[in-house]
Amino acid sequence: MTLGNFTALWQNNMKRLLAYSSIAHAGYILLGIVALSNEGMMAVMIYFVIYTIMNLGAFFVVMLIANKIGSEELEDYKGLGKVAPVLTISLGIFLVSLTGLPPTAGFIAKLYIFLALINAKMVVVAVIALLNTVVSVYYYMKVLKYLFLDSSEKQIQPFGVNVPNLILLLILVIPTLVLGVYFTPFVEFAKHSISLLGF
Repeated sequence: MTLGNFTALWQNNMKRLLAYSSIAHAGYILLGIVALSNEGMMAVMIYFVIYTIMNLGAFFVVMLIANKIGSEELEDYKGLGKVAPVLTISLGIFLVSLTGLPPTAGFIAKLYIFLALINAKMVVVAVIALLNTVVSVYYYMKVLKYLFLDSSEKQIQPFGVNVPNLILLLILVIPTLVLGVYFTPFVEFAKHSISLLGF
């Protein structure tokens, strides 16, 4: 977690930032295993599914933006919120979810990891994980600042997304939002799956 988050802090390339962020998220997933409990294994399952959705979404949007502007550098993301609202709002949703803020699915994923740690009396580890989340807030919000608050010196023509890519984007955005507010059936499914596996 710490290695991934602190390395991500210094990245100016969006794809590299997400890659180091992925290392940090692998650390969060491992915390559920370290808890050595049914709650921990359930948290791992929940986190893994949600993380897969939101991370695929973030990389997908970065790829679509790179195809349009020919760059993955954060400097070139300045002002994109005005010229590509569909892509940038979607990226914003994925980044907020990766941070673990409500009302997104990422919040639920981290919540169950923290609950598993607390139930396993690993409070110190939970605090370290929480501090790591605070670090991640900085670099994810930095991206949103570039997208929506900063202005670009370059003239960029507005661009959108074609229908097939829009459909795929919605397939990833909708569960990222829905699982943040309506997660009980998913949690019950994870709990039932863990009991079937004999944990």
